[in-house]
Amino acid sequence: MPETGRAELARQWAGALSRTAYVPLSRGDIEAMLGGLLDGLFDALLAAEFSAGAGTEAGRRLVAAHFTGEQSLSRTVEVLGVALPASPELRGVDGLAGKVVSLLGELASGYANALRVRTLDQQETVKLALLKASENARKRLEASEVNFRELFASSAVGIAISDLDGKLLEANETLGDIVGRPAAELVGQYVHELFHPEDTATFVAAYQGLLSGRNPRLRLDRQLRLLGKDGEPVWAYLAVSLLHDLAGRPTRQVTVVEDVTELHLLGDRLSHQSLHDALTGLPNQQFFVSTLESVVGRDSPSSVKLFKLDLDGFAVVNDGLGRRVGDQLLRSVAARLLSVVAGEKATVARFGADEFAILVEDSPTSPDVATLAERINTELAEPVYIDGNGMAVSACIGVVEHRGGVTDPAELLRAAETTLRRVKSGGTRQWGLFDPHRDVAERARRRLAATMPSAWENGEVGLEYQPLARLADGEIVGVEALLRWDHPERGPIPHRECLSLAEETGLVLPLGDWMLCKACEQLSALGWAVPVLHVNLTAQQSNDPDLVSCVRRALRKSGSDAARLLVGMPATALASDVGDAEDNVRALGDLGVAIALLEYGGAEDLARLEDPAVRTVRVAHGLVDRVALASPDDSLVAAAVPGLLAPVRARGITVIAADLRTRAQAAWWHAAGADVGQGRYLAPPGPLTPPRRKQSS
Repeated sequence: MPETGRAELARQWAGALSRTAYVPLSRGDIEAMLGGLLDGLFDALLAAEFSAGAGTEAGRRLVAAHFTGEQSLSRTVEVLGVALPASPELRGVDGLAGKVVSLLGELASGYANALRVRTLDQQETVKLALLKASENARKRLEASEVNFRELFASSAVGIAISDLDGKLLEANETLGDIVGRPAAELVGQYVHELFHPEDTATFVAAYQGLLSGRNPRLRLDRQLRLLGKDGEPVWAYLAVSLLHDLAGRPTRQVTVVEDVTELHLLGDRLSHQSLHDALTGLPNQQFFVSTLESVVGRDSPSSVKLFKLDLDGFAVVNDGLGRRVGDQLLRSVAARLLSVVAGEKATVARFGADEFAILVEDSPTSPDVATLAERINTELAEPVYIDGNGMAVSACIGVVEHRGGVTDPAELLRAAETTLRRVKSGGTRQWGLFDPHRDVAERARRRLAATMPSAWENGEVGLEYQPLARLADGEIVGVEALLRWDHPERGPIPHRECLSLAEETGLVLPLGDWMLCKACEQLSALGWAVPVLHVNLTAQQSNDPDLVSCVRRALRKSGSDAARLLVGMPATALASDVGDAEDNVRALGDLGVAIALLEYGGAEDLARLEDPAVRTVRVAHGLVDRVALASPDDSLVAAAVPGLLAPVRARGITVIAADLRTRAQAAWWHAAGADVGQGRYLAPPGPLTPPRRKQSS
């Protein structure tokens, strides 16, 4: 926010405070003081290391400036609570809402502590006035009595004078206002009778400590509850002192009470906001985790069900109809989830965006997991009308059942999130139970994926090459570069698994760039004795906007001929409207690099063959496997293959059949129309060596 913006906020703040308390300062002086406080608050929010100490100091300075009216603090929180999150100057601050709440909480705390200190100081002033009046009673009895009565009557805090047994002798009107009764009615009662029954024991124990001489005065830092009008609790800070006669003997007790109910309610409101989602009113993740910890931390035989939900396609609503409609839909989802578990002991929480969680503590009548999951999606499927648009959503749900006893809540949440990720991979409106055996395998896989970058850096990931042979005579016509991870515990991890692991961590693009450069460099060192180098890409690599630059760099560094390089791209990547795969095909063709269409296996792939850069197709692995498992004589798949390959061969495009394991399999594919074969029967992967002939099948 520009400086003028802060000045405007200072004026707004000054206007709000001026109506809550009288302060002997000009309007300009008030705005200048508040402007200084705002500078401290903005500096704290913009600092690299956030500290809420500026809020504490602002609260103290407000009390020091005598802004202590009944609404001074609440008006301050209202003005700053709206203005700070909306400030353009703070727009880029990470976690701004949480920081503002923390800063305002510290401001309220500093304000309360300053009020408490002021109360105690006032109590000391009262005590000194009383002592002085007693000591000078003979000389200035009338004057001291007048002064005391004025202080007693006009004090902004409640004052009660009682005998040593706690029986009230006098009470000022402020105390009567605090408890909602005329001050005269309080005389004759015992002080402890003014307090809430649950706080009486604390008060009596403190008074006994005062009378025993263990404490010269009593200052309770914690808030106690008095009984207000109609039994409503009134929260207050308390200070108590003894009055002594000239001989030093205690004669009276003076109790000073400051009403902090508004401050207490504000603290409760801030606490609620920190533990609940502002949009839906549901508990947030922090609240949910605390509840989960308390439930599964009990050594109890009761079981629980933990549901983790993710709405399907919610971004479509936000993008298509706007965030306001999306927010209303989220409120509707929250209400419907609550209705699904209305009869259960359950907690529903929003974790953020379109993620929700439900914890159900089982009872004898609780539905099973399948029933609850179906109820959730049935309820969500009922259309809700917003601005005339009828909308319905579904959810994918990961479920964990815990059969009772103490367990780690973090592990339960992890299991639910893992199950949700697995379920979402199967489509929309899916649900699934946590599978511990599958989880072990998935966690092992994720450990591999997480350690792959360091393994690559340490040289454990390298290249090997698998020859491609002409099926007619066994002549080696090229090699395919393959990744190989020599894992110290698992042993060799093959190419396909390496690529799959790399895609999970975002390593696949830099690894593909390295693979391309390294393969060109190694084959160039052999003088390109191999006719063609095949480098097959994943869909993500095919759509990489920097792919053409990577190929240029590999050819330039190795001094290789573009005509000796063949880059393979999946047919699905070329068929997609998303990404740069088609542009990459044209640009690579302009460089003279040939393109192979990978995973060819259907009529819908024929359109991809019209690009002149596509000079090779590679039959889909699944198609090769199905033909291998079927009987060629009566298999519809086997019968369809020659027809799929005929238009490819008619355009002069080379056909590759990979994963060939037997002589008969190689012969079948040659007869069906394949030109080139690849597989362990023909030649297994291995280090780069000069090509050799394979005996014809």
